[in-house]
Amino acid sequence: MTKRTSLILAALLLSATASNAQTTFGTIAGIIRNTDKAPIGGATITATKLDGNSIRTTISGSDGIYTFSDVVPGTYSIIAQTEALGDVTIDSIQVVAAHATRTDIAIAGSAPSAAVISSVKPLAPASASSVPSANFLKRLEREVLPQRTGTPPGAQTSDQVTTASLSSPPPSAFDVRASDALNPDAPFPGGPQDAAAAPAPGAPAAPAAPPSVDLQTPFAYADFTWMNAYPRNHDSVLDGKYFSPEVRMDTNYIYDLNHPIDHTLGGTTEGTRTGEVVLQALNVGGDFHWDHMQGRVLLQMGADSTAVPRNDASPSVGQWDIADAYRYISEGYAGYHMDVQHGLNIQAGIFMSYIGLFSYYSFDNWAYQPSYVSSNTPWFFNGARVQWYPTNKLKFEPWLINGWQSYGKYNGKPGVGGQILWRPTGNLDFVWNTYGLGQDTVATHRTRIHEDDSMEWKYYENPNKLMHRMAFSFTFDIGCETGGGTPVVGGETPGAKVNCFSNSKTAEAQNFIGAMVYNRWWFDHDKFGVTVGGGFMSNPGRYLVLLPPINGATAITGTPYFTESPGQKFAGYDYQLTFDWMPTQFVTWRAEFTERGTNVPYFTGPGGITPPGGNNGNAGQYACMNGAASLTSSGCGSNGGLWSPDLRKQEMRFTLALMVHL
Repeated sequence: MTKRTSLILAALLLSATASNAQTTFGTIAGIIRNTDKAPIGGATITATKLDGNSIRTTISGSDGIYTFSDVVPGTYSIIAQTEALGDVTIDSIQVVAAHATRTDIAIAGSAPSAAVISSVKPLAPASASSVPSANFLKRLEREVLPQRTGTPPGAQTSDQVTTASLSSPPPSAFDVRASDALNPDAPFPGGPQDAAAAPAPGAPAAPAAPPSVDLQTPFAYADFTWMNAYPRNHDSVLDGKYFSPEVRMDTNYIYDLNHPIDHTLGGTTEGTRTGEVVLQALNVGGDFHWDHMQGRVLLQMGADSTAVPRNDASPSVGQWDIADAYRYISEGYAGYHMDVQHGLNIQAGIFMSYIGLFSYYSFDNWAYQPSYVSSNTPWFFNGARVQWYPTNKLKFEPWLINGWQSYGKYNGKPGVGGQILWRPTGNLDFVWNTYGLGQDTVATHRTRIHEDDSMEWKYYENPNKLMHRMAFSFTFDIGCETGGGTPVVGGETPGAKVNCFSNSKTAEAQNFIGAMVYNRWWFDHDKFGVTVGGGFMSNPGRYLVLLPPINGATAITGTPYFTESPGQKFAGYDYQLTFDWMPTQFVTWRAEFTERGTNVPYFTGPGGITPPGGNNGNAGQYACMNGAASLTSSGCGSNGGLWSPDLRKQEMRFTLALMVHL
C-alpha cells in the first residue's frame, strides 16, 4: 500500500470521525487491491449488518478506494465482488458510533483470498483548527469516488448524481490537497520525503495545488445538487455494477380552504384530493448500464398514474387503448452510449420532457405545487432523442416525438424540438427548450410552436454560516398555435382557424405567455430550506389549460361546463411559500402554502365538481340533478333540473408532504 493511499484513507477516516462526532453513525472505508498491490476499480462492495436490517452497496473508484458513510453501528460483513478475480467475504467488522473503521481488502489473482487491515479511529479533538468540517468527507468522497449511473450527468433526469470540486478544504491534521486525493501514489505526510522537502525556517509555504476536477464526464466538474429540478442525493443506497435501483415515494395531505365536499382538486396534477392522506406517487425501477448499453425504467403508481394521463387526448385517435398501456410508466427507454467527445447517447421510449423547469418528481423541486408555466407544459415525451456533449459544460439534445405530452400522434405530423443545456460554472445553469411542427389538437390541424427558457443562479454560499446558500430560478414561456378547420367568426367551435397573436374576422389569437421566479434559502448544512416564488400565465384560447375533472372529464371527453375553444380567455397568477426539513439526503418533509387565482371560475368550490350520486359516465354532456345526462343545458327539465359544478376564481391551500428518494 502506498503512503499517498494511506493519506487519502486517513483523511477520509478523520473527516468521517469529525462529521459523526455529534451523530449516532459510523463510517467504513478502505481500499481493494490485487496481489501485485494494484488498486482494483469497479469492484462491487456490499456491507451487510449481521441482523439483516441494513444493506449498503457501492463501487470502488479507479484508485481502489471505497467508503460507506452514515453507517448504523453494529457488526457487519463485507462482500467484495470483482469480474476477473472473483469474490471475497470479510466477517465481523465492528462499526462504532462517531468512529471510522478502516477495512482494506486484498484479492489474489488465481485463488481469491482476503487480507484485512481493520482499525477504529477514535474521536479527534474538536477544534476548528484541527478537524475538518462535517461536509468535508462527503465532498472528498464525491471527488475521489464519483457515482456511477447509467445516464451521463446533466441529462436533468431524476437519477443524476454529480461530483463536487474540492475548492478550499478546511484545515485538517492531515492537510489533504485535492490533487493528492486523486493520486494514489502520493506519499503519506510526515515521512522522510517531507523532511527532505521541508522549507527552511522562515521560508514562505508552497502554494496549495489547485483543485482537481473531472474534465471528461459532462457536468461532473461541480456540485449541482443545489438546483431546482435536480435530485439532491450525493449517495446511492443500492448502486450496483449492472443495475442501479431507484425508489421514490411521495405522500401528501392537502387542506384546501374552499373545503370542497367531494375532496377533489382541479387545475393541478401535483395534488388530487383535499382533506385526505394521498399516496401521490410511488415510483420503482432504476437504471441498467453495461458495455455502453443504457436502459431506464421507472414505474408510476398512486394518484399520478391517473392524474397525468387524463390530460392526453391522443388515445382517442385509433385503437389499442394506449392510455392504459402506458399510464403506469413514468420513464421507460433504452439507449446506447458512444465515446464521442464527452459522450453521445441515442435513446428511445418515454422520457422526461424538461419543459417548465420543475421536475416531474416533487422530491427534486424547491416547491410542491409548480407555477402555471410548469404545470401546464409537458412532463413527458414519447419518442426518440440524442444527447450530445461536445464539452463537459454543454449538451445538445434534439427530439423526434409523437406530440406535446402525448402517447400517440393526433394527426399526420410528429413533434420535433430539442434542448440546449449550458452550465458555464458551478453556480449557473441555462436551458433552452424549443418545440414545433406537431399537430396537437384533436379533430383539427393546428400546428404548435413553443419556446421555454430557464436560468438558475446560486448567488451566495458560505458553509460557515447558519444560512449558508441562496439561489434563484427564472423561467419564461411563449408559444402559439396556427391553422385549423373551417373559418368561424368568434371562434366558438373546436374547428375554428387560429393564428398566433392577432384576432381577425376569420381567426382567433391562440397563444400562451407565462413566467415564474423562485428564490431559495438553505440553513444548517442543508437540513432546512425555505422557498418563495410564483408566476402568471395568459392564454386567450385555453389551449394549454388543464381541464378541471368535472364529472370525471378528461382531455378526450371534454366538458360543457369548462370549454376550451379559441377566443375564451384564461389568465392566472399563483405564489407558494415552502418550508423543508431534510434530516437526511434521502428524506424531505415539506410544508407549503399556495394561493392561486384566475379571471374565470376554475378551482373547486365548497359544492364540489361531482354530480349528485357520483359521476354518471357521460363527462362530455350536461348532468341532471337525478344523475341523468343531457346533450343540452335545457334538457334536464324532467330530470330534476340542471346540475352545475361549483367553480371559484381563487384557491388557497396548505400542503404537508413526505418525500423519499433512494
